[in-house]
Amino acid sequence: MSRTSHQFRSLCLAPIVHTLRLRRARSVLPPLLYSPSRPSLADLIRRSIFLTHTTVVSRKLGRSLVAIRLSRRLAVRPSPEALVQRCVLPPECVPGREGPGRVAPALVAKKRAVERERVKDGLRRWVGSVWERRVRERAEGVRRWEERCGIGRVWRLRRFWERVGRGEIQGS
Repeated sequence: MSRTSHQFRSLCLAPIVHTLRLRRARSVLPPLLYSPSRPSLADLIRRSIFLTHTTVVSRKLGRSLVAIRLSRRLAVRPSPEALVQRCVLPPECVPGREGPGRVAPALVAKKRAVERERVKDGLRRWVGSVWERRVRERAEGVRRWEERCGIGRVWRLRRFWERVGRGEIQGS
């Protein structure tokens, strides 16, 4: 309530209201403390809600033992190069191998997928350009054959205007 507004804050901090709260707490609190629905101290300790000095010390000791064990294991763990040789890590995760940077093992699959898509896009462009060139060559071959055979009514006229369009002949 004291964080809601300045007026409530001044009311909450008033000494008269504070003494009233203390008197009310003296009368309301004892029945709540001895309520049958309230869990016992042993139950609170068992559920790790109430921590005794012994449990706090044993937790600290357990954490320090885990830290010691981890530091020893980290000191003797194999190098990333050895893990790559054993096929535990992909080669992209080791600096100095395959490319400029180091990649996190979780991102290797995504990186490979992106590279694969990049290669596929390049191949699609190449196949498209080859296909367009083949279609153009075939159309040019058909046009030459038609000119040779004299097929079509206006092939000479069409050739004339194509040459004008290319600038080989000056149009009148």
